[in-house]
Amino acid sequence: MDTLTQVTLGAAVGEAVLGKKIGNKGAAWGAAFGVLPDLDVLANPFVSEVQEIIIHRGISHSLFFSVVAAPVFGYMLYRKYKTGPASWRDWSLMVFLTILTHIFIDACTGYGTQVFQPFSNYSLSFNTIFIIDPFYTLPLLIGIVTALFMRWGSARRWANYIGLGLSSLYMLAGFGIKNHVDTVFEQNFEEQQISVERFMTTPMPLTEFLWVGYAISGDKIYTGLYSIFDDDTDITFRKLDMNRELVQPYKEQLPVERILWFSHGYFLAEKSEDHFKMHDIRFGRSDLWFSTQQAPMVWTYNLTFNEDSTRVTGFKHQEPAFEFSRERFGKLIDRITGE
Repeated sequence: MDTLTQVTLGAAVGEAVLGKKIGNKGAAWGAAFGVLPDLDVLANPFVSEVQEIIIHRGISHSLFFSVVAAPVFGYMLYRKYKTGPASWRDWSLMVFLTILTHIFIDACTGYGTQVFQPFSNYSLSFNTIFIIDPFYTLPLLIGIVTALFMRWGSARRWANYIGLGLSSLYMLAGFGIKNHVDTVFEQNFEEQQISVERFMTTPMPLTEFLWVGYAISGDKIYTGLYSIFDDDTDITFRKLDMNRELVQPYKEQLPVERILWFSHGYFLAEKSEDHFKMHDIRFGRSDLWFSTQQAPMVWTYNLTFNEDSTRVTGFKHQEPAFEFSRERFGKLIDRITGE
């Protein structure tokens, strides 16, 4: 999730665990530990992009890290405030829960989170919420900000609890909505006689109400949109070429292996005289799939080769090709509401 959401969630958890004992320090330290796992990006200037792709949301986003870090940082904070009412266990519980909730909401997005490191680099993606979703963040933010301007008491506690509760209900609702959406896509595949090897659905920007699906069938990917507010359950698919044969000669080479691992195999390949690109289709197109014309893919890797082009030496990740204009925002709102 975005940094604001992680800071807000961490603050709300810190307030819930320690606010009664240490006041606003609980929220402040909760906010700090709420973003701690994302400090793995500090390694980026010192590693290649091939390494970076596996470092981000790696060990710092694992259950192992949350268990190990909690008592260590808990003890450090206990020593810092040893005259205060919070015990070592209290501090450790706060650190553990702020890191754990960070990991959980990241795993709910489509990016992928290696929660089982260092034992496995399996990338977990529930695909139930977009990385920026105001319906999740705003209740949290209103709840914790309201609480911080109040003296400790039942009203302050409940202001924070209500914010946490509403955002959590919205998060959990995403799992139920996704189950319904998956069923709708499966029905459309059957009705339209599309033989699907596997498929995925993921929320569109800013909402859990509009979804995009990607289905692999041979060397094709079918993609379509569905809003839970649509008048019917009919989905119009567009068909895209994966061009797997372009990737096949380099499939066992590390840079390509990393892209295939990260994208979970949902990719498009594109080759010309001056470039070889692989697009991670999970992040969609810059036009949000609203246009019938060609549009840039959001997530693209430019592969680099050795002199005789027999080996992929690395890749360069392009800046995401996404511009959120007023017109595009208007189209998004219209499509969410079923138009």
